[in-house]
Amino acid sequence: MPIVKIIQNTFLKRATLAASSLLPQDKISVTAGQTFDVQYAFRVGNHCFVELTKPVSGFGKLGYFYLPHVQVAMQELRAAWLTLTDSTVLTSRGNLQHGLQALSQLGFNTVYPNVWSRGFTLYPSPIAQDFIGSAVIPDANFNQRDMLAELIEVAKPFKFRVIPWFEYGLKAPLNAPIVTRNRHLVTADQQGNLIQNGMAWLNPTHPEVQQFIIDLVKDVATRYDIAGVQLDDNFGLPVELGYDSFTRALYRQDNQEQLMPLNPRDPVRLQWLTDKVTALFRRIFRAVKTQKPCLISLSPHPLDFVRRNYAVDWRLWEQEGLIEELALQVYRDNLSTFIGEIDKAEVVDARFHIPTTIGILAGLQSKPVSFNQLREQVQATRQRQFAGASCFFYETLFYETLSPTKIPRNRADLQSLFPIQPT
Repeated sequence: MPIVKIIQNTFLKRATLAASSLLPQDKISVTAGQTFDVQYAFRVGNHCFVELTKPVSGFGKLGYFYLPHVQVAMQELRAAWLTLTDSTVLTSRGNLQHGLQALSQLGFNTVYPNVWSRGFTLYPSPIAQDFIGSAVIPDANFNQRDMLAELIEVAKPFKFRVIPWFEYGLKAPLNAPIVTRNRHLVTADQQGNLIQNGMAWLNPTHPEVQQFIIDLVKDVATRYDIAGVQLDDNFGLPVELGYDSFTRALYRQDNQEQLMPLNPRDPVRLQWLTDKVTALFRRIFRAVKTQKPCLISLSPHPLDFVRRNYAVDWRLWEQEGLIEELALQVYRDNLSTFIGEIDKAEVVDARFHIPTTIGILAGLQSKPVSFNQLREQVQATRQRQFAGASCFFYETLFYETLSPTKIPRNRADLQSLFPIQPT
């Protein structure tokens, strides 16, 4: 277990800002010679982000130390997304055990398990039962078990951080019960079409949708022993949507009876949608934090893309302190394009403010990724001193191809790229 030794009088802080600019409740004095046992210590610019094994009275467990004032062996944040698509890792306790053991042997310390898929929870949820009519996905692999509780229990001996990922956000298939039972909550384009990018989307401006999402995320944070919760840009919406009657009326109400512009990317309309999505994210953040001091993690795509196409401004969220961990999905084949994305100003800024990992595509069933590409991108993140890398997804991390034949990666190659870390 890592130990932080204080070598100069300093502060444990809630942010990487200078201690002099923080409010008294956002910092606590520590003195030279003190030591703290920590669950982990990740690099954040010239700070380390830690979770203490025991809370400091009046402060809690999570905070930042200024690196020149402490001695600590930092870990690389190594994360993997665990999905239901093209993977069986979540479908039984035995598979969870095997999967986490394999990840542990590569020094991984964080998992993002999908818990919200295609309009269903993958764990028994009273919130889903009330809203959807089903407490858990109608799949024999998830009935009569609590997948998330099992995962948390299996993860403890390996000391994994478990951060449930609400993968599908506001989208679901058109025939999913969440859509068919709540058609008035589904948004549409100008022609009245409900489908965008192959899915129907719940309306993030509607109070009923907002309350359901808030309750869903808050319930997980309250009932389970987790390190945090993760959302992504699926909590925005394709900007072509938002032309349903409810949203049009709300736009007129907020804009002095002006009609909603027909151009979906009209700057005023786009900013209005972005403000609505941001307001929802603020409410989720506050609801979770009133229940439990767990991390709010976000795994969006690059900023320009999601701001233009999904009304998501994650840079603003990061600047407001609403994001406490960023796992940026940079799924690029070309190394120079990959580097261009992770060198953008908003990504560099985040790297100095919060634990920031770069989401790297290990492959899809229809899109194999070579080990050389994986290695080059992991090394590029290390050279820039990000907190670490997050691999999408578990199955393709260990198998170079899934179809038509599963071909495993060379285990020695993986171990050379991900050597065991000191603890």
